[in-house]
Amino acid sequence: MRIIGGKYRSRKVHSTFEPNNCIKGNISGYRPTTDRARETLFNVLNNIIDFESTVCLDLFAGSGAIGFELLSRGAASCDMVENSAKQVSNIKKTAEELGCENEISIYDENVLTYLKRHNNRFYDIIFADPPYDYEFYNELMAEIINKGFTVFVLEHAGESAGMFNVNDFDVVHRKVGLTNFTILIKKE
Repeated sequence: MRIIGGKYRSRKVHSTFEPNNCIKGNISGYRPTTDRARETLFNVLNNIIDFESTVCLDLFAGSGAIGFELLSRGAASCDMVENSAKQVSNIKKTAEELGCENEISIYDENVLTYLKRHNNRFYDIIFADPPYDYEFYNELMAEIINKGFTVFVLEHAGESAGMFNVNDFDVVHRKVGLTNFTILIKKE
């Protein structure tokens, strides 16, 4: 897997991808966001927010590919939350090779625990890519909606999109293959 744009373009992102854990339509293991899906997402985000000097949060970070894309495009920092020891090791290895260790903070813990512990922290961009069969969407969305942010991106399967109230947000939706992105933009 490679970074698709910005100053780290074409640089490698280390990943522990286990294709045997992924079954088309019922993906239960780690499933990286494809290059095509990331490209579509960042094309949309480029029209919504200037990445320069943003503070970002990558929940369910996996390999950290989204966080590294944000940093590559000018984000000042990215907090990455991932509770897989293998993926945390991969994130550290990629950060070391890119020379961006000082721009990231890695939290090896449960996402909901992280959100509750850091409930007063503001982020310009929050990205969440929970497992498609994640059981706590309602709790996750309640924590996110009550958090300070400018743009929130949820990567999800089609059936999980409508689990939150979006009255205070503009909503953009994109679908790329089996991947869906719902983007909430805080109304001014």
